[in-house]
Amino acid sequence: MTFPTTPAYSVGIKDEPDLDLFGTAEVKAENFSHEPPQSSHVNVEEIYDDTRVKDEEGIAEFPSNVSDQYLNFVENERGKRPKYEHHDSISCLDPCLVEERVDSIVAELSKRPKPNPSRCLSSVAAKPPFFLFGNVSSISYDSWGKMSQFLYSIEPEFVNTQSFSALDRIEGYIHNLPVENRFHILPKPPMTIEEAMPRTKKWWPPWDSRKQLSRIYCETSGVAQTCDRLGNVLADAGGVLTYELQKDIIRYCRGLSLVWIGKFKLGPVEPEELELILGYPLNHTRVAEGNLAERLKSLKYCFQTDTLGYHLSVLKPIFPDGLTMLSLFSGIGGAEIALHRLDIKIKAVVSVETSVQKRKILERWWRQSGQTGSLVQIEDIQKLTSKKLEGLISKFGGFDLVIYQNPCSYSSSRLQTGAGLSALDFSVFCECVRVLQRVRGLSQRK
Repeated sequence: MTFPTTPAYSVGIKDEPDLDLFGTAEVKAENFSHEPPQSSHVNVEEIYDDTRVKDEEGIAEFPSNVSDQYLNFVENERGKRPKYEHHDSISCLDPCLVEERVDSIVAELSKRPKPNPSRCLSSVAAKPPFFLFGNVSSISYDSWGKMSQFLYSIEPEFVNTQSFSALDRIEGYIHNLPVENRFHILPKPPMTIEEAMPRTKKWWPPWDSRKQLSRIYCETSGVAQTCDRLGNVLADAGGVLTYELQKDIIRYCRGLSLVWIGKFKLGPVEPEELELILGYPLNHTRVAEGNLAERLKSLKYCFQTDTLGYHLSVLKPIFPDGLTMLSLFSGIGGAEIALHRLDIKIKAVVSVETSVQKRKILERWWRQSGQTGSLVQIEDIQKLTSKKLEGLISKFGGFDLVIYQNPCSYSSSRLQTGAGLSALDFSVFCECVRVLQRVRGLSQRK
């Protein structure tokens, strides 16, 4: 497979000694001293059968604006979905305990306007195919440094999704994509909570200065009771609160992703509203066998597609006839949807995802969004052996893009000690590096 060239691809290349181009060296997961031991086993769920999803579970395309139909759907469905659970104790919902920390170095780097357009990649890093390793959770800068060492020492790029949506969250990417001539997906999505959830405007107090969500809270236990307790505090005070009480309530709102839904009444953000904010079609994550907590967790750990799409937009002039992608830990299909919204034809996707439910979500979207290419779904990355990859490359003519999304896990012990950073399973990451090396090696031999 030849690597297409275009004036848009203007990354610098420097010579360096020959490295392992064909992925023959074994990539091993190192035992980093400050990291907790990680299992080398990748959990594998039973692959789903090819039963078609019923029409009433269908999805709608991403709306260009917040239409009355969309808002009516959210209101009508509010009383039908599983409720947030009550819990005898709300101490576990103390905002200090559920708060997510962000590495200070990562936070500072995310404020950079954009990477240096004249950045210089090594000759090995710049070889095909294009790749992007992404993460949406708050891992440490040290973890990013270790990931970079496995990926040709490419400097991570950090970006805040608040420049693309109503969500204030840092996403990180290590990639060999061009950085010039990027463009936004149009139409742009709602950029504030008020734009995404107009129902909140009537009840929003002037002392709550939030304009964007600061996180996505995916637990349901105790949320309803916490909202009731906060509502009682507000009602007892007649809405007139001291400055300290206002600050305490806003801390709960930030930590638990609460918005104003009535007079002195707070409630969680609904999944449909999160889908809109994250750039997914309405009802994208709604499946018959899924519960509310699983749906929220899927949305918490997925790409914001406008943000990812901005970085992938450079591929449109490079692949005018479409591209073939290997998607490692596809989740709910953020990369596929970003390419679709960019109007980049997807000729074929080989998707690796352990979750049966997420595979169903992606398969349904692929079918209902009118994709004409091929979708191959694999439930275990360890099944991507050299022989399997050779067969896939022979079938599709190679891969133009390899995307990896870190399958996030959360460390409760770190949370309790105040670190509040997500865990990164380096054994899984190294499996993905192995696959990338093998794909690059096989591409060089073509």
